[in-house]
Amino acid sequence: MTGVEVIDDNNPTYECPAALVMKGETEIALKPVKMVGSKTPTINSMSPRFGTVTGGTDVTFTGINFVTDISKYTVVIDGITCPVSAATTTSVTCKTGKRPGLPANTLVITVDGVGLVSTRGLRYLYVNLWTDDHTWGGEF
Repeated sequence: MTGVEVIDDNNPTYECPAALVMKGETEIALKPVKMVGSKTPTINSMSPRFGTVTGGTDVTFTGINFVTDISKYTVVIDGITCPVSAATTTSVTCKTGKRPGLPANTLVITVDGVGLVSTRGLRYLYVNLWTDDHTWGGEF
């Protein structure tokens, strides 16, 4: 079973109803799911906010309630895995991969056994700098 609910709420706890729906007809009420902010990994900032489409940028997400075991993290930016190289209780660092094509502008961080990290709407952007040789294919 899986499910995701985005909550725009600053209260320290939040309860949401849960139900099991089978084949779109039968509904069984389940115990409400309680979300506790003090236990939810949350990003407050990231550095840098932009990086080259050629990848290789170390991005550090700073926040609260992170775990220190790097094997528990899955970081995906614009559909591209960003392998985690370091983690503390207040930061996680990963190295961006090469980003071909148009930007999707998504950030998903998951911690095994904990769930999704609250990104608070922050986004990492792949960009081509005007002054970077890669922007012009190295031809000029």
